[in-house]
Amino acid sequence: MKKFGVIIVFLSILLALLLFILVKKKQEFIESEKANAPYTVEYVKNLLFNSSFELGDWNRAKGWIFESSSKKVYFERDVIEKFDGKFTANITSEDSFARAFLVQEIKDFPREKKFILYGAVKTYGVDTAFLRIEVYDTLGVLKSFNSTDFLNGTNDWKVYTCAVIVGKDVEKIKVKCVLFGIGRAWFDDVELVAVKYEEKDYPFWWRYWTRQFTK
Repeated sequence: MKKFGVIIVFLSILLALLLFILVKKKQEFIESEKANAPYTVEYVKNLLFNSSFELGDWNRAKGWIFESSSKKVYFERDVIEKFDGKFTANITSEDSFARAFLVQEIKDFPREKKFILYGAVKTYGVDTAFLRIEVYDTLGVLKSFNSTDFLNGTNDWKVYTCAVIVGKDVEKIKVKCVLFGIGRAWFDDVELVAVKYEEKDYPFWWRYWTRQFTK
């Protein structure tokens, strides 16, 4: 019986030692991955206000401005079709030529960073729907922009992303939830974060995937 107890103690010590080694190896792996990652997150704060559209009334979301070229386009905070939380932003259009935007303008942000925009989108019978980020200089001129994948027809909820580089002479950034033509589009958890950017550290495929489009 005493011998059995000694074996149990020995196995417990051995198991604890193995767990310690595994945890240490995992930490070393994580540190190695961080050191070799294409970018490191420097500003983890989401720069968008009310990014999940939880604040506002039925036809207005706080911090966002709805713009449309047609009177046959409608905006509401949808309580039924949800990705996360209690509400989503919904744009519905009955005009094939309509261009509708849910826009938030940002002026307080770090410069010389890579900005990554991502958010969840769902569509029903749309011509085109997507998320977009626009960068303006001090004269109000559009310097660069990028968009997520363009969605057509009906698509279930999925998170989409795009990125753009922001230089020194930038005055403001606009983030847009976009619907062109007819259909219904829902947007949720739209977030914008800044990350440290050093082009020399980026492999070609990463620079290509996050390329910016210049006007």
